[in-house]
Amino acid sequence: MLTLALTSSTAMVGVALLSRADGAPELLAAMGSLTDRRHAEELTPMVAAVLDEGGVSIDEVDRFAVDVGPGRFTGLRVGITTARTLALATDRPLVGVTSLEALAAAHPGRTVAAVIDARRAEVFQQRFAVGSDGTPNELDQPAYGEPAAMAERFDAGDLVIGDGADRYADVFAELDFEHAIGFEPTAEQIGRLSLGRPDQTGPDVRPLYLRDPDVQINIKTRHNS
Repeated sequence: MLTLALTSSTAMVGVALLSRADGAPELLAAMGSLTDRRHAEELTPMVAAVLDEGGVSIDEVDRFAVDVGPGRFTGLRVGITTARTLALATDRPLVGVTSLEALAAAHPGRTVAAVIDARRAEVFQQRFAVGSDGTPNELDQPAYGEPAAMAERFDAGDLVIGDGADRYADVFAELDFEHAIGFEPTAEQIGRLSLGRPDQTGPDVRPLYLRDPDVQINIKTRHNS
């Protein structure tokens, strides 16, 4: 079974192609790039390049997976729209995985506080107990707020990771948590986590925003003034 996975909810735009017959999945090809505003421009060419490197056509892909956020509103919409389009065009299933889960899965055997930059001096956050196989088990529900307020949800043994943890490292350093720098959700992790989950259709896979997009907030503010 071939799975094509996409991520674009943070500064990381990535695509990965995985194959699984029996046993553990094999990574056939992957690409990733850190970008600030070029998610739409980079994602589609990256899909084509990964398929070419893997030596398969889009019609040979059995399943698609996509990062549903939380993260940057424009980026995650680009990823979900692209994945839905591919799934619809090929009549294949699509599976959603959160960016917070993908961050945590990279650290098997740890208790992880995944922290993603939400802009506006806020972060998205969720804690996981990650199994030895990389399966993230939720310890709380995803939430957002000021970094110091979110840090009150952490335990002393947590490994704090993600671009939100990097941006507000001074806040988390004061609280003496272990901090691993430079981690972003990857398409490979999205793909691996999707393999243990039931198939969905494109319309069933929805973005995890957690809060209203900034443009809606601005419109409401002007309307009420």
